[in-house]
Amino acid sequence: MCNIAGYVGSRPAAPILIEMMKREEGFAGGFYSGIATIHEGKIYYAKLTGDMEHLLANTDAASLPGTVGVIHSRSKSGGGDEWAHPFVATRENEIFSAYVANGSSGFFKSRRTNADALAEKLHTLGYQMHSRGAAVSGYPTLSDGTGVHMSDLMCQLIQYNMDNGCDEIAAMDAAFHTMPGEIVGLLLSLTDPSAITWSRINMPMFVGFASHGAYLSSSALAFPNDAEGETLLPCLSSGKVYADRYTVVPYKTELGDMGVINDTITKEAYGIIERLLKEGSKTFSDLYKAVAPVFGTHDFIDNEPLTYRILQAISKEGKLTWENLRVPGSADGLTAPKTHFSMK
Repeated sequence: MCNIAGYVGSRPAAPILIEMMKREEGFAGGFYSGIATIHEGKIYYAKLTGDMEHLLANTDAASLPGTVGVIHSRSKSGGGDEWAHPFVATRENEIFSAYVANGSSGFFKSRRTNADALAEKLHTLGYQMHSRGAAVSGYPTLSDGTGVHMSDLMCQLIQYNMDNGCDEIAAMDAAFHTMPGEIVGLLLSLTDPSAITWSRINMPMFVGFASHGAYLSSSALAFPNDAEGETLLPCLSSGKVYADRYTVVPYKTELGDMGVINDTITKEAYGIIERLLKEGSKTFSDLYKAVAPVFGTHDFIDNEPLTYRILQAISKEGKLTWENLRVPGSADGLTAPKTHFSMK
């Protein structure tokens, strides 16, 4: 899995994004890192294999200009530096959009449009996939045997949709229906530099507001102290986040039977997580897998955002503590943070 953060406001985005990601990268990422900002009609980005400290030590990530941006930390799932997020859509060295995502094919693995054929089509049309390299099992493969990251393909598909008349929301909506997954994604685009466009099937994405702008994150635990009104963005929807508001456009076409959060499920899941944390330290993966059964039988479920909601509630009660342990990274000599939660 992965962790994502975003900021839209009046303050420099990069320092805010970096601090948010330092808080959450060990929850479900820490192996690849990347950031993108938008400023005066240009998109800037930096990414590599390694955690946030490695990114800061080896790139200009901390000094990227602009007051709108996104940041990403990825799990250990193969590929080199170009397989870190964000992915960018370019033409003649100009960047038109940048995309980050969290999730996997999950339930939709057998229902996706042929990813290989779509990657080949976009490649033939001139959409450059910068992650192109050695094929990785489970990811799209071009006819010449090279592979690309699925989120790189999604980035090019979204840009293709915009190039063919869609606005940002419609472009993401169409892409998420063409290549559905148990995912959430954020988009920066030159066509609307004042907003972050989002689309969410079932992976977590929270929004909160301060006097100077809006925060986005996989977990509200990553928000700065001035964040207010922390809200889980609706599932099966797209929209935009501006400095002072967000919009929601529900999907018009159903993608399957989804198990959504309700009060009964929340109460039962809270009890499970509280019991597990009292037993000893647990990772985020331990917790969201443990609460999955409370949703019953569905095509896909909302267990990861629910787990983050409950962890935030326990934190506000003053009962949650966590620490980062170091685990082997995605390249020789690198380590990554892994967060372990427990009760005080």
